[in-house]
Amino acid sequence: MSIESNKAVVRRFREALAAGDVEEAFAVFAPDAVIHMGSAPEPLSMEGFKQMGQLLLSAFSASSSTVEAMIAEGDLVVSRITFRGTHTGDMMGIPPTGKSVAMSEIII
Repeated sequence: MSIESNKAVVRRFREALAAGDVEEAFAVFAPDAVIHMGSAPEPLSMEGFKQMGQLLLSAFSASSSTVEAMIAEGDLVVSRITFRGTHTGDMMGIPPTGKSVAMSEIII
């Protein structure tokens, strides 16, 4: 795939996730993909990664993701993303606060 095609895959994932379409978002990954996250003590399977995505979507309403920057070379894409939402659902034991949040992410 070309660099632009690889970037488009990353955009497709983020746009689908922000729209709440978990199945479309995770369709870009191979079924046996292993996901490494700084916030997870162990690598996640695709099923574990889907659960994290669903957790975020259920905990934060009116969510959006903005790609702030994207750099690519070969088959490697790095993106800096800002996730925004309103904390209206339980988040790993934290009750809803009703507050707006913004989280920065680096995805490789």
